[in-house]
Amino acid sequence: MCGIGGILFSADAPAVLQQKIKQLGNKQQHRGPDGRSEWQAGNHALCHQRLALLDAAGGTQPFTDNSGRYLIVYNGELYNHAALRKQLEPQYQFTTRCDTEVVLAAYIRWGEKCLGHFNGMFAFLIWDTLTESAFAARDQAGIKPFVYCRQQQSFLFASEQKALLAVLNSRPALNEYALAEYVIAPYLSGDHLNLFQDIHFLQPGTFLRITRQHVTTHTWYRFQWQHPHIPEATLTQQVATALQQSVTQCLQADVPVGLFLSGGLDSSLLAGIAAHTGVKPDAYTITFNNHQHITFDPTTIVNSDDLPWATRLAQQLQLPFTTVQAQHTSLQESLRQLAIINCRIPVWEQEFSQHFLSKAAATRNKAVLVGDAADETNYGYFFLLNNAVNHSPLALLQWFGADKRVQLMQPRLQKTLQPLTWLDAHYKALACAEGLQFGKNEQENILAMSAVVRSRWLQRLLHNGDIHTMHFGLEARVPFANRNVLDAVSQVTPASGFKNGQEKYIIRQAATRWLAEDFSFRKKSALPRDPRLGKAYQPILKSLLQPNSSFIHTWLNKPALEALCNQQTITENDRMMLFNMISLLNWAQEYAA
Repeated sequence: MCGIGGILFSADAPAVLQQKIKQLGNKQQHRGPDGRSEWQAGNHALCHQRLALLDAAGGTQPFTDNSGRYLIVYNGELYNHAALRKQLEPQYQFTTRCDTEVVLAAYIRWGEKCLGHFNGMFAFLIWDTLTESAFAARDQAGIKPFVYCRQQQSFLFASEQKALLAVLNSRPALNEYALAEYVIAPYLSGDHLNLFQDIHFLQPGTFLRITRQHVTTHTWYRFQWQHPHIPEATLTQQVATALQQSVTQCLQADVPVGLFLSGGLDSSLLAGIAAHTGVKPDAYTITFNNHQHITFDPTTIVNSDDLPWATRLAQQLQLPFTTVQAQHTSLQESLRQLAIINCRIPVWEQEFSQHFLSKAAATRNKAVLVGDAADETNYGYFFLLNNAVNHSPLALLQWFGADKRVQLMQPRLQKTLQPLTWLDAHYKALACAEGLQFGKNEQENILAMSAVVRSRWLQRLLHNGDIHTMHFGLEARVPFANRNVLDAVSQVTPASGFKNGQEKYIIRQAATRWLAEDFSFRKKSALPRDPRLGKAYQPILKSLLQPNSSFIHTWLNKPALEALCNQQTITENDRMMLFNMISLLNWAQEYAA
């Protein structure tokens, strides 16, 4: 919905602080094309960049409560704001229709317990002018971003890391473990471990208490598998009901809401539910140059061409349908721009699709529904059933080419970090924190790997969805990450989730209420990318290796990178390595030079 930022307890002179808060806002102005404002008092400053989807006239931020004691900067959508407003009206006099005021009023009444009342996606900070302290929180799934750091005694925060980098007094050092994670396991990187030391991403379902002396982190929500003994039909109905309510809520806005329609199950299900409620969202589907000549051979994740499926469903549901072609005036420049936009470093080639879809949709819509979070919370990846892969994190990394990827790192770091051993232990610890252990039995392997996928892969997906849509002032709404949906799907066991060897079985059964069986039971296929680009990546990476780069010398193995550029045959994993290394080097030139 917006961009938020602030500098608290600043040691700068007022004029310098004013300049910095404006600079921070400038770096993420694309998030809020409908307006911006700043607030400053003493050595504290807040800023907001607004994308207006509700109460355009009354939602200006930073927003102050009736007493003048509290200020809030807020990014998100609270889908149950109308019900909460009625509950709060006896104690609070509202002056707007916006959900921002509901969030603030709820905090004033309930304190940190307000978070348990919220159903939506959000990241916000509330400043108490009386005690000079702050409260910041992030939604249950981590849909909306919140990045922060301490520099001396100052506390700085923003929606995007690039905004913080623009105002820090010095560039933070790089985190060698985070860089190793990106090189070896980019799909799990960029959230828990940041490439910059001392810059942190507030984790999903957590909140901060901030004073001049201390910043403390607390958990208010944690996804956990419940696995009660519920009949399949009852469980399917509960999931279907929660999904229908979530889609209906996500379509609420004062402006039209669109849909990214890939043709896969998840986005098709959202389209079916929306059409069933009487809403016909604008649907956008990606295509590529000479699309009809592409051979979409089954690969690790992508299994078939989505375009025919998306086209047919849009016709059946009578949706306004737009095909968006991914057009590169210069592939090299497109790659560079992607790394500038995604300041946590691009991971998947599908980010091209997100970029072009967002650019097109933003010309007619201010928000779109996306199918993210369905796979990561519903046993959606068929590799979870592969006993050769799911028994340990290391096996998953090796399936995605980790043994070759580790050779791209500087030999000294390979020796000192032992990155494969470290990453295996790191991801096992994530599962252990949820009471799960790899290698115990087949069901627990699935649950343990699902925990890693949900806590890392999903966070990367949600970040990418936010950073690419919001670059064009477009909000991504994620019905599958709704709190009530998460509560419903947490009751699904691996046996039900993978019934008959079919991934996402319960979701598929629920989908038959709105979709034909061929859509409901179509094999998973990720958002498409152009598989022909591998050879085109090689000269681009080679050109980035030419300068005498201290970054390459310090962190990477140049001979291994050169060998990758000269390979005659390029596998799917090789193509991904080429894309990742180009992205890393472009990112380093922009943010780590």
